[in-house]
Amino acid sequence: MSSEPLVCANCGAPLIPGDNICPFCGELATPAAPPHPTATEPFAPPQPPAPAPGPPTAGPAAPPPPRSEEQIAAAGTELPAWEDRKTYGFWASLWITWRESVFRPVEFFRTLPPRGGIGPALGFAVLLTTLGLMMNIYWATVQSALAGSAEESLVIMLLGGLFIALLWLAFAVPLYVGLLFAMAGVLHVCFSAVGAGRRGFEATFRAISYSSGPAAFAIFPFFGPLITLVWGTVLLFIGMREVQRTTNGKTTLAFLLPLFAFTLLFTLLAIVLAVIFASTGLGTLE
Repeated sequence: MSSEPLVCANCGAPLIPGDNICPFCGELATPAAPPHPTATEPFAPPQPPAPAPGPPTAGPAAPPPPRSEEQIAAAGTELPAWEDRKTYGFWASLWITWRESVFRPVEFFRTLPPRGGIGPALGFAVLLTTLGLMMNIYWATVQSALAGSAEESLVIMLLGGLFIALLWLAFAVPLYVGLLFAMAGVLHVCFSAVGAGRRGFEATFRAISYSSGPAAFAIFPFFGPLITLVWGTVLLFIGMREVQRTTNGKTTLAFLLPLFAFTLLFTLLAIVLAVIFASTGLGTLE
């Protein structure tokens, strides 16, 4: 009497009589008779065991969550020393910020945070501009003193210096602050118009304020004001370009927009006045 081969009930592999564990799948051997082939379904030989499942393969990494506007604004930024006065001290932080903004403007403005408050930037601008104005007054007073007699020069120096200092504290500081905000508003509108003001008004204001460092060159007589004007303009261009993360072309166009606007305004005003004068003249002749 022939005996039929036994197969594993779990994986279908052939078993040797007496096996307690299937050598293919490792399960306890529960012999089961293989199915008999039929006319419609021929007998299929047992299939090799399926490989043991390995550790799950890691799929593609999930995309990082979108960054907030604050994170985007803070990317690649470094707090200037002036805004960390607790670490550096007042005078050291003022000196470091002035030196970095004047002599390394690209690196300074590229890492300047677009957020951080208007107050510190405004304080820096007021301090440097006040120093520049006082030095201009000093050199003008010295020049007047050298042109007059010794007695007159002393009186002019004392009274003129005291009067200008009081005038500055009483009127010039509020006027300068107002002009600074107005300038920031006009420039930000122009940069937004050319698609370069995405980092906000605060970033524009901070760039303008920290570009006032060249005002300190007024300590030099004669050519000091010229250096202040030229290098201050260059710093303002670099500061706006780097803080707003834009190109030279858009920055140039944004700076030219006010000139175009004022030129157009004055042209229209001149045309209107010419028409009015022409109408008045024609009416007089009649």
